[in-house]
Amino acid sequence: MSYIIRNTIVLGVVFAVILGAGVFITTFSLPKKLVKINSEIKGIEVELQNTPDLANQYNVAAAALEEMKKHWETRSKEVPEKDITGETYGYLNQTMNVSGEVKMDMTFVGPRNFGNYGYNVYTLKGEGAFRNLAKFIWYIESGRRLMKVSSLTLRGYESKSAESDQTKILILFDMELQAYYSPMEELHDAPGELKPQETVLTSNPFYPLIMHEIPAPTADEIEVERSILKAVIPGKAFIIDQKQRSQILEEGDKVYLGYVTRILPNEGKIECLLNKGGVAERFELTIRQGEPLK
Repeated sequence: MSYIIRNTIVLGVVFAVILGAGVFITTFSLPKKLVKINSEIKGIEVELQNTPDLANQYNVAAAALEEMKKHWETRSKEVPEKDITGETYGYLNQTMNVSGEVKMDMTFVGPRNFGNYGYNVYTLKGEGAFRNLAKFIWYIESGRRLMKVSSLTLRGYESKSAESDQTKILILFDMELQAYYSPMEELHDAPGELKPQETVLTSNPFYPLIMHEIPAPTADEIEVERSILKAVIPGKAFIIDQKQRSQILEEGDKVYLGYVTRILPNEGKIECLLNKGGVAERFELTIRQGEPLK
């Protein structure tokens, strides 16, 4: 075969490839892109036509934000001369009454004094439904007493009833709370009645998409995640379980969904291995420092 014929064939093949690619682009690819671009253009045109509505929504939201900021900055707060733990416990109980059912164990940690003011530190451990707990926390920081939640740990928990076989989602919480006091007389009484505007929650972020397939606890089983560790000695741990019963645990003892793996008296904690529907989970229960209030 001569060079002329071979080159002609090669050029013909290259031309055919280029022609095929061009036909594909102009016939299939470009029209699809054109349709997509036209659709985006129409969407932008619709948004531009709705500019007055968007501006109105922005103005409404900005006005609401300013009102919330004004309300927050002008809150009436009461700072007592002294923070008495019994009165604080009663105040929090009243807060729970308006929040809904919330279980709470309160421990006094100690005072922090700074001259003209100070605060007592408390740790709160308990459980409740998400909406009730959210209200409880909101009322603590927005109520008449000047208090501050300095740290908060939340944990979702699937509580299954042996009687009804129904599962409800509880939120287990550990909270550090600061209750302020001051000898300054002008801070002892709030200038006016506080009327908090409660925020309405529309969803529960702790509600699982897929429930664990777990059995209900028996009457005598200890739900260690809902329990409070009171003391640890070599080989034994003393706890208050979910039903407020005093219990003693040793390494290897069974608890709800698992067993105790280690007891660590030097660290003041116990470790457990739990089986959450086929998913292994390690859980630690630690002694809370302070003086418990009952």
